[in-house]
Amino acid sequence: MNTRHVPGNIAPPIAAYSHGVEIPPGARILHTAGEIGIAPDGTTPDGVEAQTEVVWNNLTAILESANMGIDDVVKVVTYITREEDFLPMATTRAKFLGDSRPASTAVVVKALAKPEWLVEVELIAAKA
Repeated sequence: MNTRHVPGNIAPPIAAYSHGVEIPPGARILHTAGEIGIAPDGTTPDGVEAQTEVVWNNLTAILESANMGIDDVVKVVTYITREEDFLPMATTRAKFLGDSRPASTAVVVKALAKPEWLVEVELIAAKA
């Protein structure tokens, strides 16, 4: 089981994440590529919420293929192209994370590889 760290002597997380996650010795570790909002049929939906939904469906499928789940996620890095998309992205992401609190970083970038892509997420998961 991964151990989540939220020390009481530093500022608490401002959202649904932990400051650190410790992976136990001998755990299997999964790194994903940056997943973007391309649906199985090859389309990219409009809007950051719809793209975030597709991204997390894709990430969930990758986790399942490794016999892992959301609770095994230890680190999430999210890239968005517009600062105003942070809250809608985070709200959609929270539906997938539930009570899980991985370490998390969010970055606003000038652009992703294609102009229609508004969000990209990569993660690390570990399971003993």
